[in-house]
Amino acid sequence: MRSKWFIMILLSCLAMGTIDAKAQDYRRKHESREQRMLRLSDEKFAILYNKVKSTSFDDRKMDLIEVASLGAFYSCEQCALIMGVFSFGDKQLAALRLMAPRIVDPHRAYLIYEKLTFQSEKDEAARIIGGCGMRKY
Repeated sequence: MRSKWFIMILLSCLAMGTIDAKAQDYRRKHESREQRMLRLSDEKFAILYNKVKSTSFDDRKMDLIEVASLGAFYSCEQCALIMGVFSFGDKQLAALRLMAPRIVDPHRAYLIYEKLTFQSEKDEAARIIGGCGMRKY
């Protein structure tokens, strides 16, 4: 009985991974050329994400994000992933403040809002993203 459940769970995880891969392929094909050119590549973002995640202290994590943001642009998806490294909303919003001026697809901000727990945090995130205005790259 246990092995059947294990196999069912394993197959569902594999199926979800396949769906996710298809969704990522679709997104990549339909992104504008400008967005692909400006944002961090998946490989470079993975390096940044792993460095931020493996850093012990939140202050050091913020330092890494701040330095990376000097020359990098982010998609909302990448921004939301970095925010997910932090446990508390105030730190997530602090990370967003560093990355928001460098977001290339603010129309997908819902991905960022989904990472936040409280409505007040979501409102603040909307103010942060909206406050960046129309940016020229």
